[in-house]
Amino acid sequence: MQQTDVQLGETYLVKVAGNWVPVQITEDHPSGKGWNGTTTTGKTIRIASAQRLQQILNDDGDTANPKAKQTKATTGTTDMPKRDTSKRVATDAKPMSLINAAVHILAQGNREPMRCKDIVEQAISQNLWQPGKGLTPASTLYAAIGREIKTKGDDSRFRKAERGKFTVSTEA
Repeated sequence: MQQTDVQLGETYLVKVAGNWVPVQITEDHPSGKGWNGTTTTGKTIRIASAQRLQQILNDDGDTANPKAKQTKATTGTTDMPKRDTSKRVATDAKPMSLINAAVHILAQGNREPMRCKDIVEQAISQNLWQPGKGLTPASTLYAAIGREIKTKGDDSRFRKAERGKFTVSTEA
């Protein structure tokens, strides 16, 4: 809604504390920016910008636009349409993160120390992890493993075997 479209004395839907509330615009704000309005409960609020105003309400509480959302101005409650969840795709399992894939790969076989670049290549080839938009997943994995070792200490799933190579800790 544009600032020039706002009319004094009209009732608009305004989002107040996460709820759509009918508010009658009573006057321009003394600062010249925005308006003062009154809710159906009698509370005076300031509306700073026209973007917070949604639609104009008629005297009977119906919206001026018949296709717009229905609101009861007398009770102060709004019947907003529910969010459409039919488009959500149900997935059975979340994809494995790269650090969890690293634990899985390092725990396989002979538990030999590996470089992060090799871990990333195996995670992709075994379809444990799919790369995103990042350009350096090996560096990201290296940092994540180092961060886990530093923060968890002896409880970490990883152990640094030699420079640039990691292995899974014996407890994992």
